[in-house]
Amino acid sequence: MTRRLFVFVFFLLLACSIAASLPSATAQTPENSSPSAAKPVDVSGRWQVAWRGRLGTEQCTLQLQQDSSNKLKGTLQDLHGTSPLSGTIDGKKVVFEVTIQGPHPFTTRFTGTADADKIEGTSQAVGVGGAGAFLGHGGEIVQPEHPWTAKRAADQPVQAAEPGTNPNPPAKNR
Repeated sequence: MTRRLFVFVFFLLLACSIAASLPSATAQTPENSSPSAAKPVDVSGRWQVAWRGRLGTEQCTLQLQQDSSNKLKGTLQDLHGTSPLSGTIDGKKVVFEVTIQGPHPFTTRFTGTADADKIEGTSQAVGVGGAGAFLGHGGEIVQPEHPWTAKRAADQPVQAAEPGTNPNPPAKNR
């Protein structure tokens, strides 16, 4: 009986030492690690944006600030003024929302994929109900997603503007 116990303990210890030397099935390797574990791309700075909407391509400027918790904040400046934005970055995936002020305020969500000096993605109006399509000014159906691209702007001084202000107010009709 003692010999059986000794053999049993010996094989048990041998099995444990073999199991301990094998790689863990749950160990993270570069191939199976999640995208959120990857260090996010740094998108801080000024970006020149081409944004295709229902009236054609618009040019605008993004000013993005990224904090250590991967939150984004900043502004979008277009012909209509400067609007605040907030969002997140997870690896290369960028998501932010811009609230456009005016007589009929609305929010647009931008999603995209960032590389060092380029972001590409789509934008979509938020909270328009239904399948996301809605009627435009002339009664036409506006598609829910619009492509956009951004290229990092060359280092230049950025003009400070208060979010929600319009540096070029429209002329009044007389």
